[in-house]
Amino acid sequence: MRYLTSALVSEGVTDDQFLPRLLARALTEICLTEFEDAVEVADIQPLRDRKGPCSIADVIGLVEQNPASFSLIFFHHDQGANAERTAAEWLRPLREVWGERAEQLVAVVPVRETEAWLLADGDALRSALGVRWTDAEMGLPAQPRLVERVVDPKSALNSVMGRVSRSTTDHYGQLGELVSLARLQGVPAYQQWWSDTCDALVRLGYRSA
Repeated sequence: MRYLTSALVSEGVTDDQFLPRLLARALTEICLTEFEDAVEVADIQPLRDRKGPCSIADVIGLVEQNPASFSLIFFHHDQGANAERTAAEWLRPLREVWGERAEQLVAVVPVRETEAWLLADGDALRSALGVRWTDAEMGLPAQPRLVERVVDPKSALNSVMGRVSRSTTDHYGQLGELVSLARLQGVPAYQQWWSDTCDALVRLGYRSA
């Protein structure tokens, strides 16, 4: 039995509520379906020393404050409207600075915003909010892959949540436990994260199934 530890450096506090729960579930699924090793997946630990996004230097600093604590480091940065800008300003420079560290770095880059992934599963939203609204009544795309075309996922999600609760952030952690991994497989950015995570585990010596 191998023990897999991982951490998340995200853009914001609400991302810390949703992503660790979702990614831990997905990481468990990856280990069960993609690899031969029996793996116990530890909770994903958010690393943060401020409310807002970290600089590249901050990311390195957070990892260095926890030496040899994690095998995987998930770095979250929303793509926004310009994929090349995100790659040029964040992803490539971070990978260059990362170098040959023992920890494997995996990017988590939802198209536009993390909230797009929450829009992929109407059943999860209905369960979390205690409503019976149809996907159309909530303004959700007809297919999971179409969430990447939503111009402002955060506003779209807050609009739905705001109809039943004044505090929209209360639901993020719950949705991290509820959003269907099968539905997310239809979202290209999530598929990319899944593939990159598998590659990282291979580099860590996990045996492919």
